Amino acid sequence: MYPTLFEENKLLLIDRLDQAYFPIAHIPTEYLNLIIPYAGLYYEYDDDYNMLSQHIKLGPFSLWVHDVFARKDIVLRPYAPFHLWALHFMYEDTLRAETSKTSQFTLEERQCNLFNLYSYMHRVPMAGGQKVLSFHINILPSDLMLLVQHHPGLYYLANKRVQRSSGLINVKPYRINAVCNMLIRTILSCRYIEAQAVHFLERCCLDLFINFAQQDAIADEIRPPTEAQTILFNQIFEYLTEHPHIVHTEDEVAKMFNLSGVKLAQGFRAQFSIGIAAFLHMLKMMMIYNTLLQKACTLKELALISGYRNIEDMIRDVEKYYNCSLAALRRSM
Repeated sequence: MYPTLFEENKLLLIDRLDQAYFPIAHIPTEYLNLIIPYAGLYYEYDDDYNMLSQHIKLGPFSLWVHDVFARKDIVLRPYAPFHLWALHFMYEDTLRAETSKTSQFTLEERQCNLFNLYSYMHRVPMAGGQKVLSFHINILPSDLMLLVQHHPGLYYLANKRVQRSSGLINVKPYRINAVCNMLIRTILSCRYIEAQAVHFLERCCLDLFINFAQQDAIADEIRPPTEAQTILFNQIFEYLTEHPHIVHTEDEVAKMFNLSGVKLAQGFRAQFSIGIAAFLHMLKMMMIYNTLLQKACTLKELALISGYRNIEDMIRDVEKYYNCSLAALRRSM
C-alpha cells in the first residue's frame, strides 16, 4: 500500500488512503500535552527518530500535524498516496528538501508554501538533534474549486495553473503572518471534540487558505513594511486579539492609533493579508462561538456584549460563519 523504506530513510505520509489510528495509551507520556483531543494519532519510532502525527478530517480539509525529532541523521521521505494540494507551515527549524537530483528548495522555519503533490517521494535530510513541527492542510484540487462558490476570495488560488508533477504552487515562500499563527495556535490548543471541534476547526482551516490566497494574490503589489510600520500594526493586532469582547469599528481603531481609515485598511491588509473589517468579524465570531459553548453567559448578555440588537441576528451570523446549528451543538455538550 505504501513504500517500504530501510536504514536512515523514514516514511512521512502526507495523507493516508485509510485511517487506523493508534490508541492514546500507546503514545509516550511526554507527547500527551501536544495532543489535540479530537485528533487521530500515529506514533512511529526507532533508534534513529520519533514522530507523532495527528490527523483530523474536516469537511474538504485533511489536517495533519507532524512532530519529528531526529536522534541521528535521517532522511525523511514525504509521500502522498494520491494527488492533492497541501498548504504547509513550518515551525521550529529549517530543512532542505530535494525534489530531484538537481532541484532543491528550503523549508524555512516560520514560512508557508502551497504544494501540488503526486505520488512521488522527496528527500528531506534531518541532522541528528533536529526537531521540527510540520503543520499542513490537504485538499483535493476539485474540492478547492467547489469552495470558490461560497468563498470567492479563493478564486485566484483555485485557478492557478500547475505542472503535472510535484512542486511548489506559489512562486516564492511566504512568511507565517500573525493571523495565520493565531489560527494555527487556536487549532493546536482546541479542546473541543466531535461536532463542536469539526465546525470550529474547519473554519480555521478555511481561514488559513483564504489568508494564503490573499497573500499570494497581492504579493507583487506589497512593499516591505518599515520597522516602524511593523511595530505599529503588531501593536494593533495585539490590542484587538487581547480585547475580543470589546466591539470596535474600523474608524474607532484608526483613531486609537492615530491613523486615517485608508492607512489602517491598507497597512493592515499588507501586514496580515486580511482586511481589518474581516479580521474584526473573525475575532467576534470566535469569541461568540467559544462563549456560547462554554455557556459563560446568557444569550441576551452575549448579544449585548457583541454589539447585536437581538439574539437572532447574532445566532444567524455565527451559524453562517461556522456552518452549524448552535442549538444542536449546545445540546450535544
